[in-house]
Amino acid sequence: MKNAIPLALLFLGLLSSCTIEDRLERKEDRLLGTWYFERAFYKADGALFRDNVINEFDGDAITFFDDYTSLYDDYSLEATFDGDWSLFADRSFYDDEDEDVEFFLDMNFFDYVNREDFTYYGNVTTLTRNRLNMRVNLRDGFYTFKLRR
Repeated sequence: MKNAIPLALLFLGLLSSCTIEDRLERKEDRLLGTWYFERAFYKADGALFRDNVINEFDGDAITFFDDYTSLYDDYSLEATFDGDWSLFADRSFYDDEDEDVEFFLDMNFFDYVNREDFTYYGNVTTLTRNRLNMRVNLRDGFYTFKLRR
């Protein structure tokens, strides 16, 4: 009986600590910092093969700050764009038991000189301390980005 109470408290703590909000906060913490493009691919809708487009992103970097602002450093243009970001989670249930959580990263960047902006709406497929993989959907296809710290 002495062991039952600590075990029950431990079990209750484990159940309450695995909420989707906690998982989202951990992902946000991992996202903070500067990420460099390592690989970039583009696949048009209906295309059989994807194109390697790393030359368009080579040397570029994205920095995420904890106040949900960001910077996009475009190496080829020698310009930096201010922006903001947000991370979302979507929970899906399969077979009434299995739970699957997907994470989505929305990034908006602004060019105050040319009065233009660009946006990436992406599905985060991998996010570790040193690796960020995401799929960014466009109107006529999608990018696959692999970034490293």
